[in-house]
Amino acid sequence: MKMPNNGIEIKHIDKGYHSIAYFVLTLSWLLSFYKKPNKKYLIVILCIILGIIIEVLQDTITVYRTADYFDVLANSVGVLFALVIFNIFLRKKTIN
Repeated sequence: MKMPNNGIEIKHIDKGYHSIAYFVLTLSWLLSFYKKPNKKYLIVILCIILGIIIEVLQDTITVYRTADYFDVLANSVGVLFALVIFNIFLRKKTIN
């Protein structure tokens, strides 16, 4: 779906949206498996792979979308930031 143009343009703001979306996705999964901390790296790897697969699919099965390496990078940054926040939260929880 093509979004209407409102006249305000911020270059590469979609990369921020990608990071936020994958941050929320990853943090949700990490918190869901909070009791199984040995699964956290599997969750991180699978979220990064999901981002790559979605980029490849939008390039191959659509005619109006293209894959973007910077989207994959933004997705991965969101995933890794969620892991960092989760580890900080987990460390504080185990200290208290």
